Amino acid sequence: MSGQSSLLVENLWRLKRRIDKGQCPGVDFIHLNVLLREPAYRADVLRRVETNGSPELQALAREIMANDPGEPLMAKSPTETLTKKQTKKEKQRGWLTRNGIVVIPISAAFVAAIAGFTAFENRAIRVTDDIVSDTVWQSGRRYILDDVIYVDSARLTIEPGVTIEGERGSALIVTKDSRLFARGTREQPVVFTSHQPEGQRTRGDWGGLVLLGKAPVNQPAAAIEGVPETDLRGQFGGTDHRHSCGVLQYTRIEFAGFEVYKDNELNGLTLGGCGSDTIVENVQVHRALDDGIEMYGGTVDLKNILITGAADDSIDWDWGWTGNVQFAVIQQYGDVGDNGFEGDSNGSDHNATPRSEPTFYNVTMYGAGRSAKQHRAMVLREGSGGHFHNMIIDSFAIEALDTRDEVRSLVAMDKLTFSHNLISNNGRLGNLATEPEADDDDFGFQEDVWIQDPANRNHQLAESGLQPTVTSTTSPNFRSRGLIRNMEATRPPKSEFFDESADYLGAINPRSSDTWLDGWTAFPES
Repeated sequence: MSGQSSLLVENLWRLKRRIDKGQCPGVDFIHLNVLLREPAYRADVLRRVETNGSPELQALAREIMANDPGEPLMAKSPTETLTKKQTKKEKQRGWLTRNGIVVIPISAAFVAAIAGFTAFENRAIRVTDDIVSDTVWQSGRRYILDDVIYVDSARLTIEPGVTIEGERGSALIVTKDSRLFARGTREQPVVFTSHQPEGQRTRGDWGGLVLLGKAPVNQPAAAIEGVPETDLRGQFGGTDHRHSCGVLQYTRIEFAGFEVYKDNELNGLTLGGCGSDTIVENVQVHRALDDGIEMYGGTVDLKNILITGAADDSIDWDWGWTGNVQFAVIQQYGDVGDNGFEGDSNGSDHNATPRSEPTFYNVTMYGAGRSAKQHRAMVLREGSGGHFHNMIIDSFAIEALDTRDEVRSLVAMDKLTFSHNLISNNGRLGNLATEPEADDDDFGFQEDVWIQDPANRNHQLAESGLQPTVTSTTSPNFRSRGLIRNMEATRPPKSEFFDESADYLGAINPRSSDTWLDGWTAFPES
C-alpha cells in the first residue's frame, strides 16, 4: 500500500475515534471494517460528518474525501488459503489475512486496531468492534471481549483450543442473520470464560453467549433479555423450523450472567428461536449467575449437556420450545440455585402456539440435598407440556416435580408424560409421603399420585441412587450406583437425533468404562 493510502486509512481511524467520543451529533457509531471495505458506506459517513461534525472533524472529513479513490481499502475476503508460493513473511501475517486485514506499513498497534482488535504480547487479541464480515478466531489464541459484541450479518468461526475471555459488561450476541461455528474437540475445547485472573473469577464476570434464529416462537415481536427493546438486533423468531444458528461442539461457558443492561441478565447460554439444524453437543455451562441454558421458542436439540452450579435454573425454557434433549447432567450447588428445570410456554396466553413441549431422555439431576439452599428438580407451568423419560432425579430437598396451571388437560392430551424415571433421596416425594400441597396452583392435580401411578413405571428410592462423590464441586462423579442398572428403562425413539441404545436410567452409561464427560469438562472454583 502506498504512503498516500496508508495516510488515508490512518485518517479514517482517527475519524472513527473522534466519532466514538461524540464529536459528530447524529452519528453515534461506525464500523471501521465496513468503512474501509465499502466505498458507498464510507461516502455516506463522510457526507454526514461534513454536515454535522465539529469543525475539526469536518476538516478531517474533507481531507479524506479529497484523497478517497472510491475503492475498497481492505480486502473483502475473510480468509485466504496459504499456497506453496507464499513467502515466510506472508505466512507470519496469516492471522491478519484470515480476518480480512490488509497489512500496511504503519505501526503494528494501528494495524491491529483497524480490525477491531488490539494484540497483546501474551498473544491475546482484544475484540472491540462488532463482527460484520466473516471472521475466523484461530487455534491457540485468546480473544478478549471488550464490550457487548454483536455478530451481525456474518459468520464467526472459532477453531479448537480458542479461549474467549469476557470483560465485565461484555457478551457475544449472534443475531438471527448470522451464525456461530464453535467446533472444539475433546482434546481442545472452545472455552468462554472470565477475563479476571484465575482465583478471582466469579459468577457474573461477563454476560454470556446468545444465539438468535428464525424458528417459530409463540411470543409476538420476540426480543432477547439483556438487549434494549429499541435494538432490532435482539429480535428473533420466524417460520423456519430448521433454521440453523450454527454449531456449538465441545464448548465450555464459565462465570457468565452479568447484568448487561439494567434489570436484564443474560444466561450462560441463551438460544432464541434456534431451529433443528442448529447443533449443540458437548456443551458445559459452569457457575452462571442466572440460568445455565435458556431456550426461547425454537426447535433446537441438545445432546451431551452439563450444567454445574447455576445460580438460578439449570435449564429453562419459554415461548414454545419443542426441541429434544438426550444425555444431560444437572448439578445444583448447595449455596445457590433454584430449579433444575423451569418450563414455561407463554405467561400471557397459556394456549399460545406452538406450545412448549420438549422431550428429554437420559438425564441425571442432582440437587445437593438438604443444603443451605434447597431446590426443586422441575417446575412446569404456564401451559408447558413435555416428555420426561429415563431420568434420575436425586437429592432435591423440596420436591421432584411441581406442576402449576392447566396440568390435567395436558396429561389428557398426551402433551405431558413422565415415565421410567427414578426419584431418589428427594423431599416428600422421595420419602413416599402424601402431604397436601401448601398452595393449590394446579387445580387439585396431585403430582405424587401421578408419578406413582403403576402405568408410568417410575421408580423410587429413599436413599441416593448416585455415587457419594456426586457431591463434589471440583471433581464430581455422576455415575449411578450399581443397583440402578436393573431398574426398567424405556428405549428412546427411532430418529436421527436419539441414541436408541441408551435403554438405561440417567445420562451416563453404567456399562461403559468411560463417559462423554471425559477430557473436555472442568470445574474451576474461581
